[in-house]
Amino acid sequence: MTGDVWFTPFESTGKTDALHRRVSMMIHRTGFFDALSAGDRVAVKIHPGEKNNITYLRPSLVRAVVAQLLRRDASPFVTETTTLYCRERFTAEELVSTAAWNGFTTETLGCPFVVADLGTDVVVDVRGRYLDQVHIAAEVASADALVVLTHLTGHPWTAGLAGSLKQLGMGCVGRKTKADVHLSTSITINPDLCNACGKCAAVCKSKAILVGEESASLNDRCVRCGVCVGSCSQGAIGYSHDYDWFARALSEAAAGVLSLFARGRVVFVNFLTDITWHCDCEDFSDSPVFPDLGVVVSLDTVASDQASADLVNASTPLPGTRADRPEVAGSTDKIMAMTGIEWWKQLDHAESLGLGTRDYNLNTVKS
Repeated sequence: MTGDVWFTPFESTGKTDALHRRVSMMIHRTGFFDALSAGDRVAVKIHPGEKNNITYLRPSLVRAVVAQLLRRDASPFVTETTTLYCRERFTAEELVSTAAWNGFTTETLGCPFVVADLGTDVVVDVRGRYLDQVHIAAEVASADALVVLTHLTGHPWTAGLAGSLKQLGMGCVGRKTKADVHLSTSITINPDLCNACGKCAAVCKSKAILVGEESASLNDRCVRCGVCVGSCSQGAIGYSHDYDWFARALSEAAAGVLSLFARGRVVFVNFLTDITWHCDCEDFSDSPVFPDLGVVVSLDTVASDQASADLVNASTPLPGTRADRPEVAGSTDKIMAMTGIEWWKQLDHAESLGLGTRDYNLNTVKS
């Protein structure tokens, strides 16, 4: 079995050939719009970017999709969950503020921006290898359909590739499942290197670090987000990661989310623009490492991410960037060479769970 994937290149021949028009056309060709009924609540899942990140998905592209949903008498809302890590989307108030800072408001989107995990999570059984249950953010779980808009990036910390599968397995779930997936990470504090300066405790919004007279220590509130690592100038905080665990747990979380939606009621749109080596959770933006390639659309999350990765791996790194090195530029798997993580393992496990297929037909739409 193969998945149907639509792709349009970034280039445009003029205003009637604008990118947002072609994206809407591709979503229509998947049959997603036809599956909707008047009044359906449609969650439009985005990543609004961390504060001071500037390479996140443009709000105008989100607005174009919202406009198409409104034309079909659906009731869309743009949504995101709070984060496990301690930056500027940790609380609902911070998330709303950061989203507005980056241009995601009711006025710019044409529909409400909603914090997805304010209500009680909906719990589903998955009986996976790493997860028994998945706690799904209330607003996502209550939606009649789901549009997953993803700014595809590298992810050198845990996933290797941040695509639509990560949007599902991390971005659509509650804090309990986020923490369960991050059990793949271990964080330690070396008392011989720690000078008890307290910088790590100052950045930890989970209040998981206790500072003693000679050294800091972790308590059971630690969610293994790793933000404290960057705060330590002594190199006292150690960070290790089981990438296989993370990849499979992420896929199992995604399976829980998709179990709530009928086939054809979730569509995945991957934007291959401003492709950075890091994800949009960083509070900075480095130069994009690959050229603007275009947009991939599919009803299959595995096929959409596989096609996106193949397009990136077939491209040429931008000169002078982090990917412009012989070991990356000359590799057939540039994402792996750049991040050092076997990114495809999340797709392998997702395929084994029946979420989609890595085999796909690529249909190119140019106008």
